[in-house]
Amino acid sequence: MDRINGLSDEIICHILSFLPTKESALTSVLSKRWRNLFALTPNLHLVDDDLEVGGCGQTLIDFVDRVLAVSSNLPIREFSIKC
Repeated sequence: MDRINGLSDEIICHILSFLPTKESALTSVLSKRWRNLFALTPNLHLVDDDLEVGGCGQTLIDFVDRVLAVSSNLPIREFSIKC
């Protein structure tokens, strides 16, 4: 077992909470255990890299919908959107 997989889910979620949500979600491909850990983080930091004219792009809106669907029953401590 590698060192990072030896950490508890709570510690991994704490570490993931410092990443933008999209990057945190990308960790879900690391293993089955990591699949939904990003959704357990109390911070949502959303960044839209693909801006459309006039505001946030549809890709960001779709991503926010998916993230909120996965973590719908959990409290959110921080929420930010950069677009």
